Amino acid sequence: MSEELTMPRLSDTMEQGTIGRWLKREGESFHEGDVIAEIETDKATMDFQAYEDGTMLRILVGDGETAALGAPIAIIGAEGEEVPADAPAAASANGGGRDNGAAEPAPAAEPEAREEAPVATATEEAPSDGGGLRASPIARRMADAGGLDLRTLAGKGTGPDGRIVKADVERALAGGARPAPAAPAAPQAAPPPPGEGDEVRELTPMLKAVARRMAEAKATVPHFYVSSEIDMTRALELRAELNAALADSGEKVSVNDLIVRACAQALVQHPQAHRSYVDGHHVYHAHVHVGIAVALDDGLIVPVLRDADTKGVRQLAVETRDLVTRARDGKLRQSEIEGGTFTVSNMGMLDVAAFSAIINPPESTILAVSSTVERAVVRDGAVVPRKIMSVTLSCDHRACSGADGARLLQTIKRHLEAPTLLLA
Repeated sequence: MSEELTMPRLSDTMEQGTIGRWLKREGESFHEGDVIAEIETDKATMDFQAYEDGTMLRILVGDGETAALGAPIAIIGAEGEEVPADAPAAASANGGGRDNGAAEPAPAAEPEAREEAPVATATEEAPSDGGGLRASPIARRMADAGGLDLRTLAGKGTGPDGRIVKADVERALAGGARPAPAAPAAPQAAPPPPGEGDEVRELTPMLKAVARRMAEAKATVPHFYVSSEIDMTRALELRAELNAALADSGEKVSVNDLIVRACAQALVQHPQAHRSYVDGHHVYHAHVHVGIAVALDDGLIVPVLRDADTKGVRQLAVETRDLVTRARDGKLRQSEIEGGTFTVSNMGMLDVAAFSAIINPPESTILAVSSTVERAVVRDGAVVPRKIMSVTLSCDHRACSGADGARLLQTIKRHLEAPTLLLA
């Protein structure tokens, strides 16, 4: 029996996706686990795998077209099966897809389990609001349409792991549940029209997500900043020695690898600076998952080094190189771009004297690393040349006090200035 494939959630901030290309065309068969399409999200291009054997009966959203989360993108079924007469028509091929301002299609009347049908390279996760509020896409759309505040159903979901599902929302709406609070409308000045010769370009899904998340973070997270200068002379000597010893293996340790190692060690020692503020609670993280900010040609992505506190410098170097390469190729998996507890943003290679980075919630800290420069400093009464690196730690004041942030930065500095600690 034929059924719809819908746009899956492939990242925690995804609201829509763009079909990069279909790998299976109409009339072609596929097997469970086959990659049938590449989908561009706000974070990366990801593989969309078939969850069972079948045949592509009709493609509804073509290559390069966009669809909202949960919208139908194709119809699949058995080989030779006819597409039902009431099936959705294919989107127009004018590039607008389902992102052209048309109303989002209403969810089909189908069993709740259908919401879980699509699978991707990584396990599809429902988004969470604050401290673990989980809801299916259909439940969210129904709640939005009915003005229901999903937070009133926290802990009452009847789906797997307490997930809020369609039936929960229907019961709440029938019982007159408290509506969602309306966001106050802020007056906005009309933007000036483009000037003569200006080019207006549509933002990619990734740039839209970056713009939205950074605006939300800066507006809602109370940032404060602590800065320091780190003498990197001995750390650079250690790096040179390590790379000389590893030359035959092809491995190479970067300055950023040493910084990540120092941060991971420091965060273990300072749990007060390694916690998140979530829905009025503090969440203390058991392991350090370090995000590495990677600049792309048109955007930014932050792959995550998981369990960095358990890994040595060489392993961190190998894993970082692999993540950065695949980030630039758009080949990261979902699990590799989520779950960070701390981020390093390094612009030292771009001749940056100093900068402050915006926190990526629910993380509570991010380290901005600037260039290392040779400077004359006083040591034991003598003026000597040293390699000095400027860093700034941004902190969420709801989770991390000024003293907590300062102590964390002190420990990072101590480990980099006595770099044999990085090998412990």
